[in-house]
Amino acid sequence: MTTEPMEEPVDLNDPDLFGSLELDDAPVAVREAFEGRRGVHLLDAEVGLVRREALEHQWHAVTLDTSDVSDREGFVNALSDAFDLSGLGAGSWDVLDQHLRALDLDEPNGLLVCWEGWGTFAEADPDSFEMAIEIFQDACIAWQYDKFQAAVLLVGDGPETDLPTW
Repeated sequence: MTTEPMEEPVDLNDPDLFGSLELDDAPVAVREAFEGRRGVHLLDAEVGLVRREALEHQWHAVTLDTSDVSDREGFVNALSDAFDLSGLGAGSWDVLDQHLRALDLDEPNGLLVCWEGWGTFAEADPDSFEMAIEIFQDACIAWQYDKFQAAVLLVGDGPETDLPTW
């Protein structure tokens, strides 16, 4: 998919931005979600609200569920299902990295990946979890270079990480 940069930045003072919410009632995480923040973050807000706002801003929202994943192969399969990627099989981390960077992102204004069950994967296979984080961070940098807004939000509980909170 080809990407088109947004013509104008989102006006956070626009009363229509958060629907019926008063701006002061919207979590900081939601208000900041559309300021061009990219990367991998721990979500410290209600995921449903963030997803709704993403969809209202014509972002594509993907749920990656790794709650039953205990190793790299399971992660690759879950990611392949979430993004409808074919040909990943038990591919290397490099192959996975290349597939994510080459996603066809032509229609939405952005991409929001809500990674549920990340804690289970992180505890079961910490090394593969760290590689998965690195691959998502690299993909977010590549997408940013293409002037495409994207964020990966880790939803729910898990082991302590040094990832920033969204």
